[in-house]
Amino acid sequence: MTNPQPRKGRGESALKKQQRAKSLNVSEIDILSVYEYWATVMRPGRTRLPALDERRSLKVAAAIADYGVEECKRAIDGCRKSEFHMGRNKLKKRYDDLELIFRDQDHIERFLANVVETSEADW
Repeated sequence: MTNPQPRKGRGESALKKQQRAKSLNVSEIDILSVYEYWATVMRPGRTRLPALDERRSLKVAAAIADYGVEECKRAIDGCRKSEFHMGRNKLKKRYDDLELIFRDQDHIERFLANVVETSEADW
């Protein structure tokens, strides 16, 4: 026998609900600005770029709500300065997607710290 009622999924995670609420007050222009900066830094000269889909847009918007546009751009710079994330790892794989950079506050803080550490090391 089949169950006439549809199965209920787990629903949205608490983090995603929180990010969705934060993203409501962020303009599309700011999201696009961060996306274009990421494309310029991480995918220079490429004509085919990953789409700014709903998942990526949500992560970027939540990050902008917490940190602002300029700090988000600095987090992208921090990822760029990480040799591991740029593909100098065992798998020779880049881990530089917008969704990863802005996954949560821990990731953003780590990449922002990477910019500060590198800047201090240049002294």
